[in-house]
Amino acid sequence: MDNINPTHNRNRRALFYLGVLGFPLLIVGIIAVVLVVLMTQFPAFGDNTIFAMIFLGGVALVGVVGGGIGVFRGLTLDRENEVALQVGDFLRQSLDERFVFIRNVSRRRLGYIDAVLVGPPGVLIMRIVDHQGTWRNERAEWKIKRGNGTMGAAPSNPSRECAKDVYAMRRYLNQKNLLDIPVYGLVVFHSRNLILQGESPVVPITETNRMVEVMQRDYLTEEPRISPQQAQDTINAIING
Repeated sequence: MDNINPTHNRNRRALFYLGVLGFPLLIVGIIAVVLVVLMTQFPAFGDNTIFAMIFLGGVALVGVVGGGIGVFRGLTLDRENEVALQVGDFLRQSLDERFVFIRNVSRRRLGYIDAVLVGPPGVLIMRIVDHQGTWRNERAEWKIKRGNGTMGAAPSNPSRECAKDVYAMRRYLNQKNLLDIPVYGLVVFHSRNLILQGESPVVPITETNRMVEVMQRDYLTEEPRISPQQAQDTINAIING
């Protein structure tokens, strides 16, 4: 099984933050700041100066703050998901060369997905988390054990996040004329200090060391659902668009 990271997808996101959001907004903000400073020294708009200064001040604030955030995001965008990398390395021990594990999937019409497994059974979307503590899944909802010992609503819902990714992938593949590709979902907890409980989960859940066992219940099958060409076309669509 190949465990790959299409880094050009992340690089494209970084360039988007830098080239489309970051630097242009920052430049506009700096120009607006300069104009405000000049207007305070050389009034040129008569009675409208104060209104022009207020407007330019707002532009300057939005440009500098928004541009700064864009530049920061572009420069600090993580190029690797270490948890997904470790999960892929674990799966390598059990899956053959017909499977491809793609981590850090990021496309404009698809969004960001932790990892996608493509093989003869179809596509498996993975939401990979490293949460710790006691997590309990009740159908589509999640609860976590609090410090006082009671169970309360969890701060995130990996099942809903995974389901959202599954629907996005189905739409994306349909747009690519890959109409008969089955798409499944799996929530993976890659944690050491974890107690994971489940009751009729809507999306299958598992810890890393039990992944293959859980995948055999619905995703893995001896009979292929898609052809090698369909699998390759799917991989190309996910990586290259």
